[in-house]
Amino acid sequence: MRASCYTPLLLLSTLVLYLTPTEALDNGVVGPPPLGWSTWKTCGDASCTHDYCDEEEVKANALAMVNNGMLQLGYDYVLLNDCWASYRDPATNTLVHDGERFPSGMDGLADWLHNEGFKFGIYTSIGNETCSSGGRDITVPGSEGFFEIDAQTFSDWGIDYLKLDFCGNMKTPSYGLPRGKRYHEEFAQALLEAQATRENNGPPIFLEVVAGYWFARSDVGEIANSWRFCEDHHDDFQSTEEALLCLVDQSNEYIDVESSPGAWKYLDLSMVGGEGCSGSPSFTPHCPKQAFANYKLEFLTWTILQSPYIISTDVRNMTDIMTEALLHEEIVGLHQDVTCPPGTLLRHDKLHKQFLFGRTIGSECQEWLVVVANFSEDDREVSVSLKEDFGWDAADEEVVVTVRDVWEELNLGEVKSGDYEVKVEGGGAEMLRFTKTAYIS
Repeated sequence: MRASCYTPLLLLSTLVLYLTPTEALDNGVVGPPPLGWSTWKTCGDASCTHDYCDEEEVKANALAMVNNGMLQLGYDYVLLNDCWASYRDPATNTLVHDGERFPSGMDGLADWLHNEGFKFGIYTSIGNETCSSGGRDITVPGSEGFFEIDAQTFSDWGIDYLKLDFCGNMKTPSYGLPRGKRYHEEFAQALLEAQATRENNGPPIFLEVVAGYWFARSDVGEIANSWRFCEDHHDDFQSTEEALLCLVDQSNEYIDVESSPGAWKYLDLSMVGGEGCSGSPSFTPHCPKQAFANYKLEFLTWTILQSPYIISTDVRNMTDIMTEALLHEEIVGLHQDVTCPPGTLLRHDKLHKQFLFGRTIGSECQEWLVVVANFSEDDREVSVSLKEDFGWDAADEEVVVTVRDVWEELNLGEVKSGDYEVKVEGGGAEMLRFTKTAYIS
């Protein structure tokens, strides 16, 4: 039986919005949400310094992505977090990289990554300071007051992606609130102007804003290619649930801010397999804080919602869940398919802590892909209704539907109208594909 506390959500507005998508930042970024790797929780030195990164770590993980098949599947972004900058040159006002950590410089590293087939991303803050020192006893300057200089510097270095954080003086409400939207608009414009100095106005620079959504709201797609809307995501199952609840809350309140090619809602970095922990700088072990099922749920929900998927742990050391999830060709392919609208919440059973997410797929958007996520500790039987959830099964006819377990890559047979029952283990999720094959009058 279907739980009575399920609340169905109308999808028509989402479909219409996708046909007339959110106004996107006109910087040349189009296509699917990014796939890639970030230094954030990789733990690149022996003592596992907070937010550490260096050139050796970056190159080694990039080469691992070439060798393990990630690059070939589309994981082509390599992103530095708040760990690369050192100070601002008093003569030129340009940001200077940490020469000990990056002897080749940012432009040299960009050239190396481009030659290997990757895109390169770095980090700054819109305030006067960044959020972290990258494990060093220094204060890293942010970009406030130097938007044009920093944008041009980043463009000259050949970066392809910029994460724009929100720290320093901007975190003081009396200072940050009246400046937030204007600063994000000014930085986005500075980046556009810097990009225009490149040959043939490209390649484009993908702009991620951490806090821009809270100031721009429904206009956020005009100043960014992806936006966060919740707190940081951590290697913690409760953090994953909070991120999804936050997405649901924002979708209910601001339904007009929808993802579209080149403009994506971002659930933040993923730590599937467990964040890095102390070990050899050349090979960092993982210290997972969640079970296999929890990481499976994280991966499946990120992908059906078409959040950018950036893994932030050591990919030189691929655990079983990392291999099964990150290298799952069918799921990655569905995540990258922008023919149909991104996933959205179909139902939420608050009592039993279950979510049903879904999206249409296929060449004519006539199939359904769903993820059933179970945040309770107990295994659950969950019903997927062909009529209520998909709008199939008219009153005068039945439908025949084939069901596929996408994670297991297994066809489960046919179902005729009614509900389809799926068992989901506690703390886990399942991804199913429903294809209508016939009508029976």
